[in-house]
Amino acid sequence: MSGWLTGLVGKKILAETGNNRFGQEDPYFEEVPASRLYRAFGKKTKKQQKAVPPGLSDNDAKVLTKVKRRAYRLDYSLFNLCGIRFGWGSVIALIPFIGDGADTLLALLVLGTCEEIDGGLPPSLRFRMALNIAIDFLIGLVPFVGDLADAIYKCNTRNAILLEEHLRQKGAKALAGRGTEQGQIIDMSLGEEFDRNDRHDRQELGIIDNSPK
Repeated sequence: MSGWLTGLVGKKILAETGNNRFGQEDPYFEEVPASRLYRAFGKKTKKQQKAVPPGLSDNDAKVLTKVKRRAYRLDYSLFNLCGIRFGWGSVIALIPFIGDGADTLLALLVLGTCEEIDGGLPPSLRFRMALNIAIDFLIGLVPFVGDLADAIYKCNTRNAILLEEHLRQKGAKALAGRGTEQGQIIDMSLGEEFDRNDRHDRQELGIIDNSPK
């Protein structure tokens, strides 16, 4: 039973297979910042620079990609309803009695993935991430309205953004230790830098930008 459940979560909900190194390697999520996970990935027309903070180790970069991928699957991947994106977490939360608990367990799974960075998470950051999950759980306890608010709150994406910000600071320290200034390297994990590059690409291709701001 546990093996079947693990397979369901891994293959169906999180879509992690050997082809993407079980979520560690995926071009879509390597090229999109955590703060821009709402973007429609299928509309990209050419390969872009990796949206990974400069100065990270290979392990930290892979963990960040996996966290962004899981956050997208849980918060955005299924459908759009009245301008709100729903993912697997939002739908699972609708299941009577067990939905909110299952959604929280999946969010804790994402938090556990965040812990896999080199040296683990600082206690203060772990607390902020756990608080996001707790708020998400409490919101979801309110019938129907809470489930809608849960889809809007998106605790997994919030935690992916927190991880990305922490790794950006960590990468900057690593670069400083090598005598490299962070300003010398374009950081495509910054939402503003990603937007600027994306607008440039769309202008070159004559595409009207209707993406949400």
